[in-house]
Amino acid sequence: MKKIFLILIVLLGINITSNAQVCKISGENDSVEVFSADIVENGTKVQVTVANDSQNISASVTVNVTVTYKNGGRTQTRSYSGKTIAKPNTESVINIPIEASIGIFKPVSVEVDKISGTKCM
Repeated sequence: MKKIFLILIVLLGINITSNAQVCKISGENDSVEVFSADIVENGTKVQVTVANDSQNISASVTVNVTVTYKNGGRTQTRSYSGKTIAKPNTESVINIPIEASIGIFKPVSVEVDKISGTKCM
């Protein structure tokens, strides 16, 4: 039983790590990481928080997200993107305007698909 529990914990840890959205800054051990993505302002905006752990390098980054819209049991998705300059050793917020509804479908969730940038490898 303990072995099964340990295997489940390890697999969960691998899954969480593989889903992390990170942009490794080329030539450095630094990175810009997505910390959160939330639908805000009555479903008209996605707010993405990224953090740059570099001490002295800024990075221009683009974040791509997929928003799921739902009505009853039916869903639709739309893709959006936003940019920011992730300044050294700080968090930055990207505000991405989205459709508040698609007909009768309302936004219910957001998933970060990718973070990329000119200094990212």
